[in-house]
Amino acid sequence: MAQEEQRSYQDEYLQIVRDLDGDVDGRAAADAYLRHTSIYVEGRALRYATNAIVYDEQEYKILNNAAHVMGSIMEKVMAKYQRDRNFRALFELPPAVEELTLVPSGCHAAVPLSRIDMFFDRATGDFRIVDIVTGAIDGIAMNNQVNRAVRNTNAYRRFTEKHPNLTSLDPAEGCALSILHTYGKWANASEGRNHPTRPSLAVVDIAGSPRTAATRTVIEHLRGMGCLARATDFSKLRIANVGGIQQLVDDEGPVTCVWLRATIDEAVAHMDKGMRVLADATRHGLVCTVGGYRSWPCCTRAFLSVLHSKECRSLLTYSESAFVRAHVPQMHMITPAADISRFYNQEKWVLKTADGHLPGSVVVGADVPRAVWRQMLVKGIKRRDAVQAYIDRSPVTVVTADEDGSSVEDEMNLVTGLYVFESKLCGIRTTSGKAPNNVGWDERLEMGCLVVHDEE
Repeated sequence: MAQEEQRSYQDEYLQIVRDLDGDVDGRAAADAYLRHTSIYVEGRALRYATNAIVYDEQEYKILNNAAHVMGSIMEKVMAKYQRDRNFRALFELPPAVEELTLVPSGCHAAVPLSRIDMFFDRATGDFRIVDIVTGAIDGIAMNNQVNRAVRNTNAYRRFTEKHPNLTSLDPAEGCALSILHTYGKWANASEGRNHPTRPSLAVVDIAGSPRTAATRTVIEHLRGMGCLARATDFSKLRIANVGGIQQLVDDEGPVTCVWLRATIDEAVAHMDKGMRVLADATRHGLVCTVGGYRSWPCCTRAFLSVLHSKECRSLLTYSESAFVRAHVPQMHMITPAADISRFYNQEKWVLKTADGHLPGSVVVGADVPRAVWRQMLVKGIKRRDAVQAYIDRSPVTVVTADEDGSSVEDEMNLVTGLYVFESKLCGIRTTSGKAPNNVGWDERLEMGCLVVHDEE
């Protein structure tokens, strides 16, 4: 019955949009709101769907439990990674990267901030985890702003008349709270010039990063919570003697807490441009660094593969191991020792290249000719690519606006992203796209995400 209710919520919302002939007026109001947000400040329009994804209470509980269990698993795996050299070897990280992952961050949690991406079969309640992002998690600003924009539409107002117990999570607020909570548990949070609840906080990233909008959104929340928060480039960091105390500083003064947003590759590339300074300051307890460092191994292609290893089976509880078997698809690294012929049945596999989350970095075997697929497998040995078991996509009907403003309806694939902060569900990102991996700005549509709670 609950699943029928869930489907009716989604269909009901879509039907309202259809009854409003695409809700062109509501869409215009949402556009007007978005033009004043940080997404437009960055000079690019946000592509989003007029209709939202609507989850019911039972579905929300499934996602909430997934966030909690996967958060617990990541903490256990990363704790073993820190203490066990043989276990670390399973990840086969470059020496420069492994060295950074072993820098004590000062955080009580190994993975305080993450996003877990999955394909969610809403008809059965089953899901498959396809990717994990930590530290440099993106989409926070887009999720926040699209959810708010949706509230300006006529379809939303009509839907809430029937379902007043409607909410949406704010990952920006959850991210800010988790950063402060993590800092408050830092061993040095009350020493010297540090403040246990109101740190001088810098969000460290690369100047011109596409993550700037999310950075600005979280900074606004941090400032509202009493923090001296600002964005800082790697190159502005240095260690200086301030009032007889060694401190990490930037151009605006001392820094006692850092949210590190750079990816592994970006950090290594900036070792001589400030990253080494941050690593040294973190290692010596001058600053609490949230994100990056200890959580980076979770972002690698190897992580999902390691979860299926015998070493993890002996580490996790029975229920956690069952969770991995049921919800984490098989992932295999393509190494010189690998027998790539086992992946020739291309209908069963997806190739994930080692260059991360760029357009073209994920290729569905069934979508390319046999000869091309085998050539890609051979090239993958040198690049250290990975192959992942193919997963059926989650189809969704989306309503968008054409160039002339008229309504257009289409079928796309849906990816559900769980913002998991300190092992708690703090946001849900719903994106749709035609590409098999939903990667690439031009091919992706953001969708508002709403939850209808049971009446009390």
